[in-house]
Amino acid sequence: MKRSSSLSFVFSALCAAWIGGLGLGLAACAADESRDDTSPPGLGGSGGSGGAGGEPGGSTGGTTSGGNDEPPPPHPDDTLVAVFDGPATPPTGCMGVDPSEPATFFVSADDSNSMASPVHVRDLLRLGMEPFPSEIRTHEFLNYYRIQYPAAPSGQLSLFPELEVVADAPTKLYFQVALRSFNVIQPRKPMNITFLVDTSGSMQGPGLTRAKATVLAIASQLAAGDLVGIVTWGAENNVLLADHVVTGSNDPAILSVVDALTASGGTDLASGLNAGYDLAQKHYAPGRLNRVVLISDGGANVGVTDGTRIAMAAADADKEGIYLLGVATGPALTHNDGVMDPLTDKGRGAYVYLDSVEEASRMFAERFDETMDIAARSVSVEFKLPWYFKIHKFYGEEYATEKPEVEPQHLAPNDALIFSQVLEACDASVINPSDPVTIRAVWTTPITYTKQTTEVTTTLGELLDAQKMGLPKGKVIVMYAEALKRPSKKTLTAARDAALAYDPELADPVIAEIVSLLEKHPQF
Repeated sequence: MKRSSSLSFVFSALCAAWIGGLGLGLAACAADESRDDTSPPGLGGSGGSGGAGGEPGGSTGGTTSGGNDEPPPPHPDDTLVAVFDGPATPPTGCMGVDPSEPATFFVSADDSNSMASPVHVRDLLRLGMEPFPSEIRTHEFLNYYRIQYPAAPSGQLSLFPELEVVADAPTKLYFQVALRSFNVIQPRKPMNITFLVDTSGSMQGPGLTRAKATVLAIASQLAAGDLVGIVTWGAENNVLLADHVVTGSNDPAILSVVDALTASGGTDLASGLNAGYDLAQKHYAPGRLNRVVLISDGGANVGVTDGTRIAMAAADADKEGIYLLGVATGPALTHNDGVMDPLTDKGRGAYVYLDSVEEASRMFAERFDETMDIAARSVSVEFKLPWYFKIHKFYGEEYATEKPEVEPQHLAPNDALIFSQVLEACDASVINPSDPVTIRAVWTTPITYTKQTTEVTTTLGELLDAQKMGLPKGKVIVMYAEALKRPSKKTLTAARDAALAYDPELADPVIAEIVSLLEKHPQF
């Protein structure tokens, strides 16, 4: 299959590597340099905007011939093949790598609507404070800041893999995979929502105001026939509504309860969590989306306060179809990320932070279906890559070479799971654009638990040649988050410059916000 020569610079780099370390004949490189634009290169083109510098931080994770001087026969797809002088042995960097099996990885990016980290960061930066690097979760930045991909057909998921060579690093490639859900189906399925609202003394002020705004925003999106329960908790628990049948948007009974909420006393989060799940399970409704909405500043100070032990109370609820959404209300300087994050993570649900009343409306009115609904549950994604690749840096939550080691996650409608990583080949000379790449996603439907699968198989060359959709923006978002983990004038400026290179006019509100926040960082 003929390919365009849009990555001639990559082949030049590969030639340099081969000549310097592996003895590739100079004539082969010279021959490729002399080809016209219709001649196939050694590696497919990027098809999109180039990278700004090397790849950001993240989690660090050929054909040979004998001594024959005769040139090899033409490759079946007319793609240049590397020829090595000397004995038929693999390059030194590939020693010990099994070329008979593909490199297989199972990946997780956390629940698609877990988005607390970037909003808490925004809250801190606007106050002139420096975020703690340990609270920067890059995959949540990819969840929060939207990257547009076409919606999947109703009831299905679509995969969009993208590949681009890292500048000045011919063995490394940016690899971004989007798993896009279908847009919400109207009318949506009925809901059974249990609000679990922290009314302890620490919620006085912005916390309680944002908590009320959350319930009101959700109430504005409810439909007649939805079921609602409201439990408040502080030093003790109170059931204010139980199995209430909603009359429609902005149900008066819900508004009345919210208006009367006040804050005082201690914070027994463990007891409140148990009370909320007791109510949710008592009024569990098959055929509905059953969800517990936990709203708190996370400041547990009475009862069981260890994040891991609190999280265990929600650990089994997902198996019964009850999903957990954690809403952290702030304010920024007293927010306890160490309680809410593990709680929602082990409760198999989303985690959202509110830095304003307007953010409550944005997340629970404008993005209601994305934060409250489920399009696919227990999503697992598998990469099958050419044997010579490893994951050099991973920007998701976790990856492994064995499926049981990675926890499946959920995907909302109108949404995409974004898996971002940098691949590294054991040697540039073994990269073959004809080698296959297979991405496979397995999930179950949220109500009937029916197993579904979608799969895409392509080649390295086809991915490199393809026009880029979301990868350039994804690289900007990743670079922003990674700069916050290792802040310095250099890293923050490089992230700002990359954002401006992608969108010089700042026409995209996401890029405009990223640039503004980087410039507010104390070390910028």
